Amino acid sequence: MLTKKDILFVKEQIEFHKEPVLSIYADVNPTKPENSKNAWKIRIKNSLKENKIPEVVKKKVLEVLELEKPAARTVALFAADDFIERYDLQIDLPVVDVANGKVDLTWGKPNVAPLVFAIDEYERTGILYLKKNGWKFYEMFLGELNELHDTFKDISQAQWDELNNQLKELYQNFLKNRVPTHPDKFPKRVNSFITRFYKQLASLVEKIIAAQNIKRLMLLGADEETKFFSQFLSKSSRNLIISFAGDLPVQDPSPARILEKVNPILEKIEREYEKNLVDNISKESFVSGIEETLDALQNGRVHLLITPWNLDTSVWMCEDGYLSSSEEKVKAICGIDKINRVNLRNIIIDLSVYYGARLEFVRGEAEQKLLEEFGGLAGLLRW
Repeated sequence: MLTKKDILFVKEQIEFHKEPVLSIYADVNPTKPENSKNAWKIRIKNSLKENKIPEVVKKKVLEVLELEKPAARTVALFAADDFIERYDLQIDLPVVDVANGKVDLTWGKPNVAPLVFAIDEYERTGILYLKKNGWKFYEMFLGELNELHDTFKDISQAQWDELNNQLKELYQNFLKNRVPTHPDKFPKRVNSFITRFYKQLASLVEKIIAAQNIKRLMLLGADEETKFFSQFLSKSSRNLIISFAGDLPVQDPSPARILEKVNPILEKIEREYEKNLVDNISKESFVSGIEETLDALQNGRVHLLITPWNLDTSVWMCEDGYLSSSEEKVKAICGIDKINRVNLRNIIIDLSVYYGARLEFVRGEAEQKLLEEFGGLAGLLRW
């Protein structure tokens, strides 16, 4: 998992390192047949051969690749004469051209924008697991799961056992006395131990949420218990809850088993959000199409830029940075000798930052609709 130190290094050192810097993004997902038998490594080696890169930098890269086989979906690697950094990521990255050959390689200006965007935009998700023999809190960030062991370090096993016993008794009494009209309601009257202990646990959860800058919260465990406990959280913390995900079939699941449980839920939530965003574009003040959206963006009118994940559109750029999809328009403004053709994929992140627009990439059904109905790019307007 990327630490705060790693994040600072990416943003402060790699991004502003003197040129040239080698930047490599590679699809290494081991579940894909095309990546079996180290095929991803061969593709990186071939990409290095095809580019004029100093032998000393190539050697560094090859040595790092031999150190450890990545158990990741994407490898991001940056190298120069005086440093080399490798990041194994459990996510796909936007605007990285790995479609042809599964490797995106540049030599020159550090291409850290996709990685920095992911660091800034991926929301840290807290996963609270209400286990019978002691609760656990996990942080999920950039596709990796990390248990935060200090969350409940002051809670003794005896306290967990007592809570479990009290809950069992509570359930037994509830099952005896419940009525057909409210079969699923957790009892409102609980003993003082449970109330007091839940308040203490809620305080600990909220402290870790604040300390780790958790933006979303998922609760694992029996539905009646997770939903009942959520009532002890503050309103602001309850608003972070994105899912009551249910329980796991085993008592002490591995992190991999937990990821297997939560990943499909998070993926579904993301795709639903993106679909809803695109479905509602026309209900807002908006602009669509490559030329129209770029024009509004460069005039400071766009506050949210909606972009296809697989962005592959060329535009024309003036020497001073002005952009247009029209070659004639750019020539007329800047002169024929001061323009270049660039792939929008390579500059879209920096472009949104420069003009103060939030950037939202969409995939799947939302991406298809953006391409077919909105010309491949859209922006929600400030005015």
